[in-house]
Amino acid sequence: MKIGEIEVFLNHGHLVIGSAGAPDFDLLVSDLPTSDTNHVTLVTRAQIAPVRIGVWRGAAPRPARQVFTGDVQLATGYMTLRESSEPPFFTWPATSPGEQVTLSVGTDAWDRATDVTVVVDPDADSMPDVMSRSAFVDSVAVVESLAQIDRVLNGHNYPVDRLATAMRILMHASQGGVSEARIRYGIASVMEWLKWLHPAISPRLIESVYEIIRDGLGSGTDPGEAEAYAVIGIFSSALGISVDDFLMAR
Repeated sequence: MKIGEIEVFLNHGHLVIGSAGAPDFDLLVSDLPTSDTNHVTLVTRAQIAPVRIGVWRGAAPRPARQVFTGDVQLATGYMTLRESSEPPFFTWPATSPGEQVTLSVGTDAWDRATDVTVVVDPDADSMPDVMSRSAFVDSVAVVESLAQIDRVLNGHNYPVDRLATAMRILMHASQGGVSEARIRYGIASVMEWLKWLHPAISPRLIESVYEIIRDGLGSGTDPGEAEAYAVIGIFSSALGISVDDFLMAR
């Protein structure tokens, strides 16, 4: 179950997850990610653009990289998210005061992460292994409903496959008579996902591919890797880098 999602600018990029009190470790000398009895701390993108943090309970889509799984004691029973010694920007009642919860933390990168997934009391049986590309492609191949498009767009590993799948879902929804409002929501979800592909992507650049994706819904042919690669090629060209370099930024 998804509890919430936050987009936040972090000054130094040190994201602290766990109890409301200050962590015991010294962030100036600790190698991140690190943890103590009450906290997990990792490095995220700082200042240049916001970091997106999804908070789940039980089940969640598997992130590209798993950086921490373990028990964390919550002094007040609330799980908090904050930067270093700053006040929490997210607080959620996870358990009784003084009790432990198991936290699983994943990111899209080992350092300077832009997407963070926090799962409280994870249920391992509901998290399929999609770490390999073939496993990921198999897992999204069965997704057909527009209501599940967020399942495809929950991370940025394998961006070409994710975008191709999202475009396929949108086309089938459009041809299947799904309401225009829901189609617009689906496209908006793709637009939101695209802006996290590279820190230099601007809102104007995102808007430039809207009509390309919208027009493709009526093509009658399932979009695939070539169509997704073409959209990403527009971004890389506008940024003056190769597609390979653009994808390596993830």
